[in-house]
Amino acid sequence: MKVIGKMGKKAEKIKETELLDKIEFKSSLTKIADDTKIAEGTTVGHYQKPGAPIDVTYKATKVGLNEVSEINVTLTTALSSGEMIVNIDFDKKLKRESEEYDSIRFALSKATNDYNLNFKASASDDGLYYIRLLAKIEDGSNTQMRAMAVPVYIGNGKLKQKGNRMIMKAMSGENISVSKAEETIEAIE
Repeated sequence: MKVIGKMGKKAEKIKETELLDKIEFKSSLTKIADDTKIAEGTTVGHYQKPGAPIDVTYKATKVGLNEVSEINVTLTTALSSGEMIVNIDFDKKLKRESEEYDSIRFALSKATNDYNLNFKASASDDGLYYIRLLAKIEDGSNTQMRAMAVPVYIGNGKLKQKGNRMIMKAMSGENISVSKAEETIEAIE
């Protein structure tokens, strides 16, 4: 910002008050986010592998069993022409509580860089679930893709891992993992 001339004391006081109001507003937002248990994240400003230039920002309420979580996802791209097609896939145990659709299309334009998706979901088991998004941008003959995942915390939100593997000790004391195997033998004539 370029300042021409000197600001009067009244103008300085107004700017200081505006700044303090903004700081208080931001700190109250943080409190609200902590009180309502909101999980949020973004890829903006983080390294991404080559692919479509799309960033994801999400907010999801952490809820108990059989309660409905509201998930807000914003996809951001600097591209202003073409079409973005987003394929949506929920984990099997994550139940959609909002309108169901497997994909959605957005016409890219110079007017906006942000494209919003809103979901509601619930589950009857504790766990960390995911909504997977596969975004594809088509601009004439050029196609780029980006895969993303949005976490949804239900109950305690911990990922449950199955411990079905059988571990045995070899004579040397080394651990051996025993797994089922299926073999097909075919005679070639």
